[in-house]
Formats: sequence, structure tokens, C-alpha cells
Amino acid sequence: MLAPINAQSAIRPIGLAVPPIQSDICVGVPSCAPLIQHELLKTVRHQIPHAYARAERELGLSISRTHELIERRVEIISAAKAIRLARLIAYEPNATDVFDETGRNVLRTLNNRFPGIFRNTVRSLPRSLRSRMALAMTRHVANSFAGSFNHIITESHKGGVLVTIDKGVFSDRLDTLNCAQAYYRQVFETMLQQVAFVDCEVSDARRSRTRLNTCNLEIVWEA
Repeated sequence: MLAPINAQSAIRPIGLAVPPIQSDICVGVPSCAPLIQHELLKTVRHQIPHAYARAERELGLSISRTHELIERRVEIISAAKAIRLARLIAYEPNATDVFDETGRNVLRTLNNRFPGIFRNTVRSLPRSLRSRMALAMTRHVANSFAGSFNHIITESHKGGVLVTIDKGVFSDRLDTLNCAQAYYRQVFETMLQQVAFVDCEVSDARRSRTRLNTCNLEIVWEA
């Protein structure tokens, strides 16, 4: 069993300086990387244009504003608006598709920030080491895709791994919990399949009951 990582321990993306505290961080609300807002907005504008217009009008969110934050290398902002955006689109018929695409794009962008030695080395390792290294790296940068309150645990299970994402962004309400599942499933799937080139299947783990603030995934290694 791999040890859990507590995201409140100042873990940050490798190679990035410790960011200053931003004025829009709210007490009691998780912080997150502007990248989450940015990629979610891009996907919403593409898949649900009327929801993007509403987010711009009611929440003051726009791709140009989030792009400016990224260009200025602002690394931490309040996740409040991203969470409100998730609630705004939660009942759209393609909401889970939006979060699926967002998770994939967030991880692809983070991949470009991983140390070159990781990207160059991981492909040459045996599968078991590739998978362990990929999971460790994913957990290491969890603040960037899951917010500052997240707590991720991985545990070996029946030829695979069970992943629990506790207190990740978007998982705090029933109306956005399925969206959060789709988001985190795609983050881990993209990391393993497209970055570490591990043959695996990532699916929602069976749960005896639904729990807020908790997403559960099952990773099965393919022969």
C-alpha cells in the first residue's frame, strides 16, 4: 500500500516557485491552480456555449482572464468560482463529458511541466515501475488538479489499484459528484495511458453508498 499524501503540506508542481498568497483566496474555501478554471472554461465554451455566456455574465469568468493569470504565473487562486461554475453546468445533459475533457486537458498541460528527466525516463522502465512512478507523480502534483484540501490514497487491490480522492474540488455536493468522478477518472487515465504508456483500465469503483467529498476509482492493469 502506498502512503497517502496530504495536499495541505505545501506540495506544488516541480520546478515552480512558492507562490505569494493571492488576495482572492477565501478562508474555508479550497485554493486551486488557475489552470483548472481555464481548462474548464475552454471546454464549457466549446460544448455548452450558453453556459459559458452565463458564467461570464454572472461569475465574471472568462478565458481571457484565466489566461492572463496563467501568463502572469499566478499559481494559487480561490476555487470558489470554479466550484460555482461546476454547479452552474451540473444539470446540463453533457456535464460529465465536459469534466471528462477538462480532466484530460489539465493533465496534458501538467505533463509539459513535469521534469524532463521524468518524461524521458518513464517510458524505458518496466511496467510495474512505470505505473508506480506515474501514480507517485500524479499524487505529487495533486494540488494543481484537485485543490488544496485534497487527500489521495492508493491501495493495491485484485491485480490493480484502488484510488480514493478525498476532498477534491467539485466533489462537495451531490449535483457535482458525478462530474468530479469523470474529472478525476480522466486525470488518472491520461497520466497512466498517455504519459506513462501503461496498459490499464480506469473506472469508477463500486461503492456501498455515496459519500460527499469522496471519489473512488479502480485501476486494473491489462495483461
